[in-house]
Amino acid sequence: MQTKLIGSTDGLEQGGKGLRFDVKNASGDVMPAFVIRYDSQYFAYLNKCGHIAVQLDYMPGEFFSDDGESLICATHGAEYAPDTGACNGGPCYGIGLEPLKISQQGEQLFLDSDSLDVVKTEAG
Repeated sequence: MQTKLIGSTDGLEQGGKGLRFDVKNASGDVMPAFVIRYDSQYFAYLNKCGHIAVQLDYMPGEFFSDDGESLICATHGAEYAPDTGACNGGPCYGIGLEPLKISQQGEQLFLDSDSLDVVKTEAG
């Protein structure tokens, strides 16, 4: 398994702003993704609603509901579990977010994938 640097855990707070980044698959398709902190852990997903292929955040990095307990699609209000990406309600109709396998080494987060590359992060 290859690891690719996503970025730092600095600024990732429980239920707070997420870290956006892009991944590229073997076909060269670039897809937006994000990492959030929830329940003292880090979770990463493709930034694509299960309802229609739109990004979830209403402002860059703003994925959580007001109470910090759900990820919300700003376009249609679909709700997702932060720790699994499962559809919790709204127009996602049971289709969850696509998780990405990540790891943490110190204060750095890495994508663990043989089929995806990190091509951009918020920091550059």
